[in-house]
Amino acid sequence: MVSLKKYLAPDFIKVDRLIKESLKPKGVLSNDLSLELYKSGGKKIRPTLSILAGRLGNPDKMGDVYKVSASLELLHMATLVHDDIIDDSDMRRGRATAYYEYGYFQAVSTGNLLLSTAVHLVSDIEHPEFHQTYSEAIEQIVSGELLQFNHQFNSGQSYDDYYKKIYRKTALLIVLSVRLGSYASHLDEETMEDLTGFAKHIGLSFQIIDDCLDFTGNEAALGKPKFSDLANGHFTLPVLLLRDQDERFRQDLADFKDRPELLDELISQIIGSGALEEAMDISSRHYDQAISHLEGISEPVRSYLLEIAEKLEKRLK
Repeated sequence: MVSLKKYLAPDFIKVDRLIKESLKPKGVLSNDLSLELYKSGGKKIRPTLSILAGRLGNPDKMGDVYKVSASLELLHMATLVHDDIIDDSDMRRGRATAYYEYGYFQAVSTGNLLLSTAVHLVSDIEHPEFHQTYSEAIEQIVSGELLQFNHQFNSGQSYDDYYKKIYRKTALLIVLSVRLGSYASHLDEETMEDLTGFAKHIGLSFQIIDDCLDFTGNEAALGKPKFSDLANGHFTLPVLLLRDQDERFRQDLADFKDRPELLDELISQIIGSGALEEAMDISSRHYDQAISHLEGISEPVRSYLLEIAEKLEKRLK
């Protein structure tokens, strides 16, 4: 079996062309920033999943699948630009963010341009459920950003609040990738539901891993400063787990908003506890649930999805 990269190479040439054509420099800074953000890299997980879902459907509909893949990559980029504004982030993928380099208004315009271009790319796809699914997902993504903002420095938030945030922040776009790829290629309902189950749990697992790597990873791999979630008042799964196990930590966390000097102490307590290992175990359980949904998926797509899942899971090691 050829590598995933080689298998999808012809597809990505077409997706890449669609994105670059959509963001072609027009003497407008927002266009230039959007194109540079795309060129700066990223894992391209979402377009990969869209294409793999499309490969299971009608081969005559791959042109629409490419539009979906390009659209979702642009939507993902838009969320990153807006995240950087919300989190006051100065670095993204090893370079200055649009927000820090060009200011608030240019960053907002860049995010809005990416979002509008993403929607326009798929405007002519014909499927009875496609556009309603896409529009509802965008609404949920925006509400997820608001939910994250509303719970900033909220030490009393529930696990349900946390899972709503990470579903809308990460898992939803992965679910959307396989669903829209399935709709575009007119894939059968049963296979689409299997792909959706896989995508949901691999998305949750992926985000929980990111939560842990914020404490244990290196900044070059993360593409952002370590401990930035905690520093910005975004209390992730390891933080919530330790909050419910340690009275001293719970009190320090409650005081953190008014006493930012507690940051180093909170980090030390988390790293010295078993909360990271417990969060990793929860991520692994979501990973196992994701894999269980691949049993009925046809080859070679099943093997490629398993490969993607394994690469994500290895980030725990």
